[in-house]
Amino acid sequence: MDDKTMVAFLGTGTMGGALLKGSLDGGLDAGSVRVTARRQSRVDELVAAHGVRGTTDNAEAATHASVVVLAVGPASIPDVLGEIAGHLTDGAVVVSIADGISLEDLRGGLPGTVSVARAMPSLAAEVGSGLTLLTFERGCADEQRNAVTALFERSGEVLEVDEEQQADLSVLSSGGPAYFFYVAAAMIEAAAIRGVNRDLGRRLVAQAMAGSAAWLQRESEAPDELRARVCAPGGAGISRIAELDERAVRAAFIDALTKDV
Repeated sequence: MDDKTMVAFLGTGTMGGALLKGSLDGGLDAGSVRVTARRQSRVDELVAAHGVRGTTDNAEAATHASVVVLAVGPASIPDVLGEIAGHLTDGAVVVSIADGISLEDLRGGLPGTVSVARAMPSLAAEVGSGLTLLTFERGCADEQRNAVTALFERSGEVLEVDEEQQADLSVLSSGGPAYFFYVAAAMIEAAAIRGVNRDLGRRLVAQAMAGSAAWLQRESEAPDELRARVCAPGGAGISRIAELDERAVRAAFIDALTKDV
């Protein structure tokens, strides 16, 4: 991504703010970034914290931007498209991170001189460890694809997928951290019941998760095989796994993640 590429983040709530911070920490030039928020106080906060330029006017921020990230909720997308449609630079790419907004929805609200894409990031982007699912419309030029990909790579990994895969894959990619935090909270609580200080418990659990993730990425073995290497026959670990299985914890996870919501 060229350092001179102008990027606009329209909306800087939870996810937009995470992407902004992760991208800047990953080397994105603050001088090339424009951000918007509904409240001027939020704009002032972002400008002071990151050195970017900010405004409450989406059209102003989108003007001259090569990549425009729509980080607003699905219900706000039509209004924002209407605000910026007449102010976009020819050849710009408009990227929506709103769940359920299709490429067709985006295309219908914008001129043919710009391209559109969908992105499904995760909040782990804030710490540079996100994984973003990207889908581009047909006809999107390589230069445009590269600019968008390079932007999201600043806050983690990028995987280009077909639009039909977005919903199923995002259960794991963008939703995944929530499930790990759920398990982490239970482990920390269990440690506290055993008399372990919560801060120490958090440190132990965080490192166990980080180490397990690194192990899973490095090895080709299935997760169950890696778990078997941890749990010695007749040991405490395998006994605790048996307790979880008796309570159908694995089945509950599978049911929850495969349920249509």
